[in-house]
Amino acid sequence: MSASANEEATQPATAPSALSASPAARLVAVVISALVYGALVYISRFTPHVFGIQLLYPAPAVAPAFGLWFGVWGALGVVLGTVISQLPAGLNPLIWFPANLGQALYALVPALLYRQLSVDSVQSWLRYAVACLLAAVGLELLLAWNLALNGYVAFDVGMRTVFPTGVLTDVLWMVVVGPVVLNTVSPYVVRAGLRIRGLV
Repeated sequence: MSASANEEATQPATAPSALSASPAARLVAVVISALVYGALVYISRFTPHVFGIQLLYPAPAVAPAFGLWFGVWGALGVVLGTVISQLPAGLNPLIWFPANLGQALYALVPALLYRQLSVDSVQSWLRYAVACLLAAVGLELLLAWNLALNGYVAFDVGMRTVFPTGVLTDVLWMVVVGPVVLNTVSPYVVRAGLRIRGLV
């Protein structure tokens, strides 16, 4: 093997793959995203809560990767994974429809604003963090509104309590663990031909 070929083989494979968004590719993207995200959400329901706040919620760490790898189909998987995780927990997904649908923001906003498969510099980390922050703000607004709709807490109270805590914990998971997921797993996703180019 030549030196150039050897160097190319060791480089991270983060360029877009040639896979078109076939029905099979879309289905695989949705299933992978739903299973992983749903499992993380479900497992986190059994972790300790501090003053009623769920601090151990790692699911947002992987959602941006699903959006960057699979576009809209990764976002759909995130929503479906959330719904699936609610059923064995005895929750009614219908009354949480706005918040469940809002989970797609965790995948879509980075896919629209960041568009890279790795975080390899301070500048790229800052751009990634901004996209994650915007996604978290959008979702937590929906969650506070959904809590108010369901009569759990008044919207203004939710905005002073649930909103800032949710944004902080979710963004921390996204910007600390998220880049590790992207940098570690993206080369394998691309090499396996699973990456879907574009949003759809």
